[in-house]
Amino acid sequence: ILAIVMLFRPMLLRMYGWFVVGLAGIGFIGAIFAASTGEELEDTRRAAGESISATLRDHAEEGDAVQLYAGIFFVLILAWVLFAWWRRRAGEERATAVARKPKVVATVLAALAILAGAMTTVSVTITGHNGAKSVWEGDK
Repeated sequence: ILAIVMLFRPMLLRMYGWFVVGLAGIGFIGAIFAASTGEELEDTRRAAGESISATLRDHAEEGDAVQLYAGIFFVLILAWVLFAWWRRRAGEERATAVARKPKVVATVLAALAILAGAMTTVSVTITGHNGAKSVWEGDK
């Protein structure tokens, strides 16, 4: 949500850009840890001779996708904030000389970051839903 707000209020990009990068990084690390603990639980259950339901297998596969989307989101937010920081420091004349169309570059980075954030949000929601479904339906 902050990424969308920063797109329409560039002043907030300067104020909160690094904060959003930090949150995206924490989310990415959280996705890695969540998938890791899920894989350990799956291995433990298999070692105990328990069968793994299709819903739980889907949940595990979707957890891998969450890691990918969260990583892409983090990289794109970082690139957007770094580009905006560099553009401010270099000045518009130098930025135009190097990037030709810095406004277009900034807009594309912002759009890709917001798209990746939306994909990550959808992926996390679906993964969480399947995880809850496997618990409440008794892991059928």
